[in-house]
Amino acid sequence: MALAARATEGELYRPVLGANPAHPSGWPVRLIVSSQTEARHNRADWAPTHLVSIRAPATRLLSMIELPPERHLELYFGDATDPDAPDAARTEAIESTFAFIDGLQKDAHLLIHCLRGIGRSTALTLGILARYMEPENAAAALHALRPEAKPNRHVVGLCDATLGLKGRLAKQALRFPTKVWKG
Repeated sequence: MALAARATEGELYRPVLGANPAHPSGWPVRLIVSSQTEARHNRADWAPTHLVSIRAPATRLLSMIELPPERHLELYFGDATDPDAPDAARTEAIESTFAFIDGLQKDAHLLIHCLRGIGRSTALTLGILARYMEPENAAAALHALRPEAKPNRHVVGLCDATLGLKGRLAKQALRFPTKVWKG
C-alpha cells in the first residue's frame, strides 16, 4: 500500500495511507492519538467524526466531545501490563475496536485517546495500523503520528495475538519510546 502524499499545511487528520483496499470503505487511516487532557483541550479544533475513549473502570470522561453513541466507542481497561490484573485489557476490547474501525466511512476523522497518559491509546493505534501494513511500517507510522509514544506492552500483545502476527508487532513496540525513528 502506498503511503499518503505529504499533507497540506494545517491538515490535522493526515491520512497514513494513500489507498487502503483492506478496509471495507477504503478508510485511509486518518487519525489523531492523544491523552484525554489533550483531547478535551483541543476538542473544538480537532472536531473528530469518530472517537475511541479508553479509561479504567470507575473513571469518567470529563467534558469530552459530544458524538452520537454509534460514533463513540468507549473501552474500559486500565494501563496494567500484567494480563492477570483485574483491570487489564482483554481480547474483547481489541475485537470491538477492530469492528468499530471496520464501520468507519472513507472520510472519517478518528480520535483515539486514553485517560492518564498515552500508553493505551498508542498501543491500540499500533494495532490498528498493523491491520493495514507490516508491523515495521506500522511502528514507523505510529512514531510519525506520536513521536513520544510508549505503547502499553500488554495491549500491543493482545493486538499482536488478535492479528496473528506471532510476536512481530510486540517486537516493534519494544523500540518505543525513541526520539528518532530508524527504519
